[in-house]
Amino acid sequence: DISAGEVLFSDTPEAVGPDSNTKPVPVCLTCYKRLPCLVYRCWHCSWPLCSPFCQKADGPHARECELFQIHSPRFNIEDFDKPCHWYNAIMVLRILWLKENKPETWKLLDILMDHLDEQKVESKINCKGVIDFIHNHCKLNQFTEKEIRHIIGVIDTNAYIIGENPNKDVDLQGVYPFTSILNHSCTSNTINYARDNFSFACRAVVPIKKGEEITTNYLHYNYHFFGLSFRRPELLENWHFLCTCQRCQDCTEFGTMSDALLCTECEQGKLLPLNMNSGAQWVCGTCYATQTSDEVKRTITFYWDLIEETTGKYDIQALLELLQKMSNLFDENHYYPLEVKRRIIENIVNYEDLAEVLLEKKIKFCRDHLKIQGILAPGLSEYRAYISNHIAGPLYWLAKERYKEKTITEEDLTETMEEVAQHLLLVIQIWGPFRKRSSERVAAEKAKKLLKMVDEKYLHKNLGDRADQVLGENDIKVFQYLKKKKKLIKAWIDTNTHI
Repeated sequence: DISAGEVLFSDTPEAVGPDSNTKPVPVCLTCYKRLPCLVYRCWHCSWPLCSPFCQKADGPHARECELFQIHSPRFNIEDFDKPCHWYNAIMVLRILWLKENKPETWKLLDILMDHLDEQKVESKINCKGVIDFIHNHCKLNQFTEKEIRHIIGVIDTNAYIIGENPNKDVDLQGVYPFTSILNHSCTSNTINYARDNFSFACRAVVPIKKGEEITTNYLHYNYHFFGLSFRRPELLENWHFLCTCQRCQDCTEFGTMSDALLCTECEQGKLLPLNMNSGAQWVCGTCYATQTSDEVKRTITFYWDLIEETTGKYDIQALLELLQKMSNLFDENHYYPLEVKRRIIENIVNYEDLAEVLLEKKIKFCRDHLKIQGILAPGLSEYRAYISNHIAGPLYWLAKERYKEKTITEEDLTETMEEVAQHLLLVIQIWGPFRKRSSERVAAEKAKKLLKMVDEKYLHKNLGDRADQVLGENDIKVFQYLKKKKKLIKAWIDTNTHI
């Protein structure tokens, strides 16, 4: 059996490069900094780099450099501020290079799915440009068109965004041979994250029994509470499969009703699809009134557009009004109201300058999310870290101010600070081992600062030292809290897992 928090395996990327699913602009192919102009050319192949310091024999650029040297094509980029389609070929070339130089690794990547039959029109256009560059510009005809197309498909289907360049204006992607074969589940039992050397760690978020399949969630954690009406088309469009995980076979979403609409006929029941087919009718469980799937789609599309339009105004009051309007159509746990709450949560910041009512609102909405998180993304999930990261601050400020005003007792203050510490420790535990400079790691480091302040002023339990072990030594700790007689009693469980 595998414990929650345990690292199952580490995976090394067999190719890293600029994201090929964008319109790439010229970058240095060693450090990936944007190139403002022609600064320096590689000694061997003449490709633009940022400086002689990025001329490294064992650097990322070495693979395509070796291939470019075969026929020595010229690389003239006229405008360094505009996208250059040549960069779409870099990841492809770095994988094709493996065929002759690392045949065993090549075999691991060659067996990955490419889903070429389901490619979008823009992907096919990009595919033609990459083939033209490799065959006609670089004269690398040792790679067949079929091989090139296959690798483009492998990258589109299996590559992970693993970080960004130093200036955070270019996304980097990597292809991982073992991580790529993990199946998706909408309520998965692991997470995968990049570390400083771009290796991936696969870590259990819940206990996994012997014989149980290891799964991961392909969707970003901000979508882990979204209902089937969102997940099904999203997974089909981007990963080309219809998910049949346990959650997707349950129209109640494990009883959360995160995809349920309210019945406008009886005003008591909830509308859910009759079966899991995409065109199925939606039926009220109380009065058996029905709506067609097209009617439901129109409702969902209309209100999603409203959410996007309202969010663009950065107006908390407008979002609260939209939330009230949606309460007549969507179950309280439907992912639309929860998404509006999430966007309100993100907009309530600078706690010391806010009225108590807004802090209370943020705390309440975070608790609404935690209720769903415990079912749809349980354990040490990133969704949990995200919500814990948002709730800790307002809890801290509200308790501190109320104690100053003598509206709560010292015992109430201590209990709240224990809860704050619990949330901060979870943020550190889940996001602390992530790659430095990543947004998740930055959040974990900020959580550590607040944790030390809370501990020094109110708890006096040396919690900062525990946090340092995760952030400094990458020593995973499982922090377990037991609530007994309204007091949080902390128990430490050291899994002795080093990464």
